[in-house]
Amino acid sequence: MSPLLALLASRGLAADAVNPFEEPDESELFRFEEQLVTVASRYAQTVRKAPSIVTLITADEIRERGYRNVSEALRTLPGIYVWRSKEGRDLAAIRGVVSADDNKLLVLVDGVPWYEGVYTHGFIDDYLPISNIQQIEVIKGPGSAIYGTNAFTGVINIVTWRASDLEGARVRVMAGSTTRGDVTVSAGGRSRVGRLDTTATAYARLFGQTGQGIDVQPDLAIDAPGTDPRKGIAAGVELGVEGLRLQLHHVDYAHTYLVNGREDPFQALGRSLDTFDLQYHDTFVDARYTLSTTAVDVTPYAFYQRHDNPGAYFFGGDITVDPDTLEASQFFMTVDAEKTTERSGAGVDVQARPALDHVIVGGLGIEGVRVVRLFDYGIPLDGEPSVLNGFTVVDDCGQPTGLYTNDEACAKPRLRNLFGYVQYTWTAAPSVELTGGARVDKRIPTNEGEQGDDGAFVLAISPRAGVLLVPSDDVAVKLLYGRAFRAPNVRELLVRSEPDEVTGQYEFASGNLALIPETIHTTEGELTAAVAEGVELRADASWSLLVNEIDKIQPGLYCNLPGDLSILGGEVGAKVKAGPATLQGDYALTLATYGDQTELDRSICDLDWTDPYAGRRQYEYPPHMGKGSVRLALSPKLSMTAFGEVYSNRPRREWSPSAKNPDGEAFGLLHLAGRATGLGPKGNAEIGFAVRNVLDTAWNTGVYRDDADADDIPGGIAGEGRSVVVSVELAL
Repeated sequence: MSPLLALLASRGLAADAVNPFEEPDESELFRFEEQLVTVASRYAQTVRKAPSIVTLITADEIRERGYRNVSEALRTLPGIYVWRSKEGRDLAAIRGVVSADDNKLLVLVDGVPWYEGVYTHGFIDDYLPISNIQQIEVIKGPGSAIYGTNAFTGVINIVTWRASDLEGARVRVMAGSTTRGDVTVSAGGRSRVGRLDTTATAYARLFGQTGQGIDVQPDLAIDAPGTDPRKGIAAGVELGVEGLRLQLHHVDYAHTYLVNGREDPFQALGRSLDTFDLQYHDTFVDARYTLSTTAVDVTPYAFYQRHDNPGAYFFGGDITVDPDTLEASQFFMTVDAEKTTERSGAGVDVQARPALDHVIVGGLGIEGVRVVRLFDYGIPLDGEPSVLNGFTVVDDCGQPTGLYTNDEACAKPRLRNLFGYVQYTWTAAPSVELTGGARVDKRIPTNEGEQGDDGAFVLAISPRAGVLLVPSDDVAVKLLYGRAFRAPNVRELLVRSEPDEVTGQYEFASGNLALIPETIHTTEGELTAAVAEGVELRADASWSLLVNEIDKIQPGLYCNLPGDLSILGGEVGAKVKAGPATLQGDYALTLATYGDQTELDRSICDLDWTDPYAGRRQYEYPPHMGKGSVRLALSPKLSMTAFGEVYSNRPRREWSPSAKNPDGEAFGLLHLAGRATGLGPKGNAEIGFAVRNVLDTAWNTGVYRDDADADDIPGGIAGEGRSVVVSVELAL
């Protein structure tokens, strides 16, 4: 049997309608020493067969390395750079493309897109319970041909524990530096009710850290992630009855907001989590039913998500001196922010298997976001009247959404999108598999008026094509092309700020209804080979061209940039198993540079300007990075792992006209972790520990590039110093 057909047969044609949430049989899962992923095509495939470059992080790796959140797991992968926004959120940049709002990658939870509705930010930090994750599937490269907007430079599918994995309950407790505590309970099981097979899973999590405690470093760097006070709860339940699946998730999460300079003497007041914070109240409901026949599976679905992001923060302005009296003064204000949106959608996915060597997937649907409330309300502390500032979306009555009672009679602003996609995979020869497909997205204009009249977004077409060559069981080659897009979001389209009548400057960057989607074209290839027993090698190369990038440009408009970003990259890696030791190392090269101006219509911003970024290297993204680990299996139940990450200098100076912000220095971090399993009289307990940044290395990440020349956060945002976490897990 050919290698490709063997891979297909190992999964019973590998194209059975696999919910990403349904765990395959263990013997099938590891027949080729590979685990299955669903992120690339919406059905189960082995990592090397998937028509994308896919990396997998397992639950064992999460526990063996003591990861506290998803971002810590992602930062160990080559080609991914994790940094931090001044809003206190973790950001992941993939292959040289950065974003202030983490909206150029798509985060899925159990295969379903999950992001907030204003910036379409994908959460990768403490927002999600790490202890309830079975595996993390990561695509580096375009994913819009299947998933649409935001699947721009990558897709991250977070697969949670299923009923078949649990068959009981798990309790995991983590505690450590910064007075951090995290308790997660997961439970699940299967049963037969009458003639119906039923499954049920549930989880609950309580989490918090004060930012104080043992071994908190670096000293006085209050903007380090480890010293950022935060807290949260999360809970979810999933019920399955035959082909029906219902799931409900809810998250309440809060953290402080780094809006003032770190040398501000009043900063301590602004960092009281009980008084000033950003809050996230997120409720997500999804329902789908799979109707299966011999050759076709049809799955209609519907989802609803309400994301409420209220916040209150303390703002201290710059100190000013009156030239006549020489008296110094400083402006103080508290700000109440409201950002409430509703996402919803419905559609149908179809999977057909007309023959052993043919698989077709496709679907149609509609999805959208509706603005319920979005405004900032400033309350000066000097007795002046409160003001509604320019960070506002107005409804069809011309009033700020949700602020006045008569809004109930007015249509809320919304963005809606129709889409359809199809992908065809054909095993054309014993060692050749071909994949091709495309997705079409069309924005529906909201109404005839100015609000939402975004007719510039007519169609977005996202094709993909791939060739998989498997000349032997030990070698696989992928040759891939894809085009992805990111549609302008609520913030970039509908927040309308007016310029100051005197200075002409905008208090906030204003939305722009003329924006068109930004697009990235990617050509890539990957080679994997088992060159000897216990020795695996991997190499990939990619070239991407990003055009029509959406960014904030002074004097305060969101615009499509008139130039392009060219990205040439490659990775090499090796994994060696020798007795009780497993060694792995990866190196990534990324050369990302903005090119010359194109013929794009400059009137997109109503400005006469040229490409402001031409010739610059990509801000903050390190051209060179290395990731590596050494794991020792001291016994079948005890392991130790040392792992680290190294980054080259990160470009900043060329983005800082006043040269206030030098390039980020090269740095490296070393981590150490251990895990013991099979403990206790029943062998159902395990313990683990992790020491992150063992050498207490000082490091930092830059604020986003539109703040590169600002005074408030000199030298970037300090990274966390040495920290310790211990965990105990009990299976019941």
